[in-house]
Amino acid sequence: MSKVSSFDEDAAEIPPLKFETGLEGREAELLNRFIWGRIMVLLESGKELEANSLLEEFEQPTLWNDPLH
Repeated sequence: MSKVSSFDEDAAEIPPLKFETGLEGREAELLNRFIWGRIMVLLESGKELEANSLLEEFEQPTLWNDPLH
């Protein structure tokens, strides 16, 4: 089985945030892109609270005001 990344190597695909995952190098970059991609999918699906929760897992500021915080 080959490992194929679903991420384009284009510079436009680089997430605007760096998530502290405990990994380094290529693994950290791929996980960072995956997390950001997941956040974008959640936002596009109208699941803003879930996207905020994912950001909070990595101690990033939320994208908008969360009434619970």
